Amino acid sequence: MQVEIKDLKLGDVVRLDMQAYGCATVRKINEDGTVIVFRPYIQTADFSYTGGVICYIGTEDFTLHGGPVERVQKGPALK
Repeated sequence: MQVEIKDLKLGDVVRLDMQAYGCATVRKINEDGTVIVFRPYIQTADFSYTGGVICYIGTEDFTLHGGPVERVQKGPALK
């Protein structure tokens, strides 16, 4: 479902692109109308060794400034 950035709520999951890890979760809504989202990532090193490859796993935060975006799941009700 396509929604405007201003209509997102905390915990909503949005699709950013069709690549692996292309979804992000809304973690903060700013007063200026932007939202901060985070998503996991996996990156492999640019070399290998006899044990395989080294993988880096983490999360990245970034800000969405404009929309619309595709909401794939609504966040849970806040307590």
